[in-house]
Amino acid sequence: MPKGVNLKTKMTKVTTKKSNAVIKAEATIKSIKAQETKTAFDLQKLANAVYKVEQKSISHVYKQLSGLYTDKGELADLVRELAGKKMPTFKAFASAYKGSPCMWYGFATLRKLNPKFKLEAKIKRQNKAEAKK
Repeated sequence: MPKGVNLKTKMTKVTTKKSNAVIKAEATIKSIKAQETKTAFDLQKLANAVYKVEQKSISHVYKQLSGLYTDKGELADLVRELAGKKMPTFKAFASAYKGSPCMWYGFATLRKLNPKFKLEAKIKRQNKAEAKK
């Protein structure tokens, strides 16, 4: 076996590392907030940096999805169909959320929490188990 190769690699915990863009945005926020006088451009940069950091959170994804749930339109109809009869609470949404904060994983979480789709998946598993017997 080559020297330095470890075959027993196992992921034991999930690490959440901030991206370079978020680190840079946080530094921008800190430096602009430290200024006594801010120009219009500084305020624009500050607003953009704050939005960039906010955008990378699960609460932002939930807020967008719940806004779509009450909205009108094709995408809103799809979100209501994914979520079911009622929008899940943020606590349930956050505990079931897996992945980085983005709308794709938000849609997947809504699908996962919908009782209708849970029942379909359970029936499918049971039918598959029966077919194997």
